[in-house]
Amino acid sequence: MPSFKSLLFLAAVAAAEIHTVEVGDDQSLKFSPANITAQVGDTVIFKLYPQHNVAQGAFESPCAPSDGGIYSGPFANTDGGKKKFVINVTTTDPIYYYCAVPTHCQKGMVGGINIPTGDKDLAAYAAAASKVGSSSAPSGLSGGKLLDDAEIASLTASVTSSASGTASPTSAPPASSTASVTGASNTPTGAASAAKVNLGVAAVVGAVAWAL
Repeated sequence: MPSFKSLLFLAAVAAAEIHTVEVGDDQSLKFSPANITAQVGDTVIFKLYPQHNVAQGAFESPCAPSDGGIYSGPFANTDGGKKKFVINVTTTDPIYYYCAVPTHCQKGMVGGINIPTGDKDLAAYAAAASKVGSSSAPSGLSGGKLLDDAEIASLTASVTSSASGTASPTSAPPASSTASVTGASNTPTGAASAAKVNLGVAAVVGAVAWAL
């Protein structure tokens, strides 16, 4: 019989959701939606538009990348822009991100996951970003994967099947690595906390079998 811990894991997997964020749609300098509420086990798909990207940065250091944070890499039109940046959410801590294209962050192109209200909301982050002289980005892809439309469809089907209870787990999940993603915490001290994002987008069906 599965352990109590496994049952809790299965419940979390069954409730997993997929969130889509438009990055620079219609040549706008915005993430849409700007803030999403996500639970552990959820998947976030960033749809990248030309000349935009997504990079994680701490609240205290807007427009600058966090060590080990998520980064989609620069937009590449070599495949017609069909690739999307996909991450798995493994924390409910706030995760702030911005577009690292020069001047975009300073002009308010910021967003986040589970961003709190109050003095650390997105408006405060954008206000701080407007005062930064320049933006910077990591050297390469980090904290997620670039997937094409076919891979996205397969991922969506896996999550939907698992949530509806129709999945038939047959194998253990593939090995994947994780990275510590620095997100600002909402503690009285204002210190940044570590937020983890799974580097691999593990198959949900395989994860169920692993839990059992």
